[in-house]
Amino acid sequence: MQTKSDLIKIFIPAVGGQGGGVLTEWLVQAFFLEDFEAQGISLPGLSQRGGSTVYYLEAHPRSASGNRKIIFAQFPVPGEVDVIISQEFLELGRALQLGYGSDKTKIVTSTHRVFSTLEKMPVGSGIYADENLRKIASSFSSKFIELDALKLSKENGMDELAVNAILLGAVSASGVLPLRRDSFVESIEKVGVAVKSSIRAFEVGYDHVSYQKSPDQKKPALVWDGFIRERADKLEAYDREGYLGEVSRIEAEFPPNLREILAESLFRLLEYQDAGYADEYMQDVRAVYEIDERTKSGGSKLTEYYAKNLALLMSYEDGIRVADLKIKSDRFRRIKEEMRLRDDQVFKVIDYLKPDAEEIYGLLPYFLVAPIVRFTETSIFKKIWRRKKPLTFGQTPTTTSFSGYTRLWLLTRMKFMRRHSFRYRKEHALIKKYGESVRFYTALDYRVGCLVAKSASMVKGYGKVRRRTMSAFARFIDNVISPLAEFEKSNSKNYDITLEIGEEALKLISGESVDGIDKAEKLAREILERRAA
Repeated sequence: MQTKSDLIKIFIPAVGGQGGGVLTEWLVQAFFLEDFEAQGISLPGLSQRGGSTVYYLEAHPRSASGNRKIIFAQFPVPGEVDVIISQEFLELGRALQLGYGSDKTKIVTSTHRVFSTLEKMPVGSGIYADENLRKIASSFSSKFIELDALKLSKENGMDELAVNAILLGAVSASGVLPLRRDSFVESIEKVGVAVKSSIRAFEVGYDHVSYQKSPDQKKPALVWDGFIRERADKLEAYDREGYLGEVSRIEAEFPPNLREILAESLFRLLEYQDAGYADEYMQDVRAVYEIDERTKSGGSKLTEYYAKNLALLMSYEDGIRVADLKIKSDRFRRIKEEMRLRDDQVFKVIDYLKPDAEEIYGLLPYFLVAPIVRFTETSIFKKIWRRKKPLTFGQTPTTTSFSGYTRLWLLTRMKFMRRHSFRYRKEHALIKKYGESVRFYTALDYRVGCLVAKSASMVKGYGKVRRRTMSAFARFIDNVISPLAEFEKSNSKNYDITLEIGEEALKLISGESVDGIDKAEKLAREILERRAA
């Protein structure tokens, strides 16, 4: 524990827009309450995720300074930082890479991830390994406290803005600073930002670290209930009862590792469309889970991959979904809290949207759009229409104004048309192909079925990006998995080649965005040609 006679240097690497300034101010106020001189500053910087991402704080006890005036540093010095409090795990890695960790540094970090641009570019998983970050943090610290603050916030019915207060509670419980718990709580009250919810989040972080230090204490209860209640409260009244009833069935039918995935997916699809849509999802998942129950060869891995990716495919972001997300009250509340606005202050939100033609006509009924789309694919039309760039329609609605809000709200009222739209027909053709492929290849070999179930994660994004990833997924099934599996089936093999080349192909697609599908197809062809020779 830091003593009360030393200069204390605290470094806070953060993701822009997540409230690092509020966390810094809480710490400064806590030091003031215990007769310290303190200074907290923001160091402007721009990471891939944007925003002012570094905060630095120094504190010194007044009683130890005598009559001397303390002049605080304006930036941290590598190797001289006493405490690092990180809002996000990769940001901690950045700080340690720059040399701020040492054998005297104490680290308190959240292990949740806000993915960087380079991690999101690959079609599959381009995420940096947490284990590598964990090893580095352990090597360059004298004390390493880790917790998934985002997961804790969700489990306790809070949003991502609670991460800062949970971290503050973890700092208090860990003893890395010479401050009393009451001073931290009072500092939250003095700063005055979301006081009640922040104190509640502080208690969650404090209890979590205290429990880790003393496992014999009673673990905070009602985590699962809080997770469910938070989602149920966001649903319309007519969906809430059905959601809670279905969650009860999930608890009875499925193992613990699937319950959270299914409860979250069910909530997402109820909010996205309606109860009938969510029921269709659960029927498909139950059918795949029956395969897991019969085979007993991989636990419930197949269902886990399938349930997660099916929910993502079924909740594709069309114009209706985008409009719904833009006008949610939670969004306006989050913006207000991030900007630290008082109740009597007015703010304006302008959204910059640029949908292309397909995103717009995709909302219209299939029977109207399909003939026109077929005509645009003919050689006659292509001779007439020589424009290569897609048509886009830029819009800048002021979402906080009556006209802007109403415009988006009216778009959300088109939800009843979604099942009849051109976009729905196109997306669900792929979803049908996905389900059939998972069941077909699982019947051949459970491991190949899991690979196919996992591969749907390459479908992501919106607009042109989504269309390209949908094409890449279809080509992966038809031109990589299908010929390899057919070759091994006809030659009475055990599908090891399909698994090896399929995994390698998936890495190629993931590592080089959707352009990697060309190399994946070439790899499969070369393997088959060599085997046939």
